[in-house]
Amino acid sequence: MRTGLSLLWLTDPWISLDHGHDTTLRLIDEALDLGIPCHWADVRSIAWSASGTTLTTQPVSRSSPSREPASLERGAACEARPSDFSHVFYRVDPPVDLAYLHPLLLLSLDCELRAREPGGCGTEFINSIEVLRGLNEKLAGSFCDGLMPPSLAAADWERLRSFGEREGPVVVKPLHECQSRGVDLLEWTTPSARERSEAVLRALTDDFRRPVLLQRFLPGAYDGETRLWFVDGQLLGQARKRPAQGTFRIDMDRGGSLFAHELDERERACVPTIALELTRAGVRLAAVDLVDGWVTDFNFTSPGLLREMESVVGENLARPLLQALFDRGDGLHDRKRRP
Repeated sequence: MRTGLSLLWLTDPWISLDHGHDTTLRLIDEALDLGIPCHWADVRSIAWSASGTTLTTQPVSRSSPSREPASLERGAACEARPSDFSHVFYRVDPPVDLAYLHPLLLLSLDCELRAREPGGCGTEFINSIEVLRGLNEKLAGSFCDGLMPPSLAAADWERLRSFGEREGPVVVKPLHECQSRGVDLLEWTTPSARERSEAVLRALTDDFRRPVLLQRFLPGAYDGETRLWFVDGQLLGQARKRPAQGTFRIDMDRGGSLFAHELDERERACVPTIALELTRAGVRLAAVDLVDGWVTDFNFTSPGLLREMESVVGENLARPLLQALFDRGDGLHDRKRRP
């Protein structure tokens, strides 16, 4: 029978993770420092049959006292159920397509089966399956009253064209993507610009069958955006992301940079509203991006850049994050840990 804390981290294949920068591995590293047992599983190992949902898990440990990413090692594989663990972190990177959603469906079947048994399931997903399946990262800002730039999500060409011509320059964002994939700047002032905008939208909507998001272009995007990290509605930390010169798209693998940042007056004013909406929606972990004080993106599927933020602010952010999540009578603050 499971007792105490035991964490299962579900991710993309181990070899595909950016071991020097990956936020999930950073959190595993800190959890091990706090003495919390951690197991890892490849999302592709999830399987369902009439007897329930299983997956192949491996315990994670360190091969040396160093906190380098290479010191994390996995032990012998074994079959387990999601409900064998106190908490499950589903940190599979978007796109939020069928390859992302169908494993969540199989996991939810196990939770529903266990919930019918005496004592219920007792396993918490962070973030919850309901959040991951039911909220959209590009549209969640609409719940933050007055903080989302004028936007339209639609598939119909006439609606999209009308919004674009009314707003002027607009940014198009696929609803299921991340890391600026598919993001483009659309113009409407000349026939050739309108023709290009129609071609881009036709491709992104699969011939105007799938909704995309159009959003008023904010010129401040060329100067960067502010990343806010929240845990349980509390602001954990912030930093400033800057795109490579000559572009408004921020790609940390292609010239983007991160640096320390003090919130300005408008950004500070956003924090209580964002925190309230995250709490109302049941989002425990989230990274929220601001441009010129406007909410442009929520990140709750697999919020990242934690290692980079720790580096620029000179603080351990993983520890207070885990303490906020788990110090609920588990004696986490009493566990031996390193600075």
